[in-house]
Amino acid sequence: CESCMMDLRSIDIPEAAQLLAEHDLTMPISSIRLTRPRTVSPNQTVRDAIGSMKQDPSGAVVVVEGIQIVGIFTDRDVLKKAASRNGVLDEPVAFYMTPDPVVLRDDDMMSYALNKMGDGGFRHIPVVRDGELVGMVTIHDVMAWILGKYFD
Repeated sequence: CESCMMDLRSIDIPEAAQLLAEHDLTMPISSIRLTRPRTVSPNQTVRDAIGSMKQDPSGAVVVVEGIQIVGIFTDRDVLKKAASRNGVLDEPVAFYMTPDPVVLRDDDMMSYALNKMGDGGFRHIPVVRDGELVGMVTIHDVMAWILGKYFD
């Protein structure tokens, strides 16, 4: 892989299972339609974060302090960390977010994004340009790209 230097020669995928042409996987992720992320500050409440998530079909908000990404709060965080506790809605989202999330640069290749999502089990990854949040790639964005490219 040009981005992460992983040796891809040992990956044995039958030819019939390969849907994407090699040149498509080298496209930058900025070439697909990225989700515009909703943001909250770490001091905002879980209630505020869930309210923002309800207005957005992606199921995640990026937690930012100034312009720096400090975390991500997803529907998984709600279910795994917050749902079982009493009084959580009025606590800061910083207590329940996933800190220091994996991010992608807008010029990273689709193969790199797909690898990160698949390897890490991520459904949402913030996208940055020069350290500033510019979007979020979601599993929905990737599927829409694949379906639009190969299945009219």
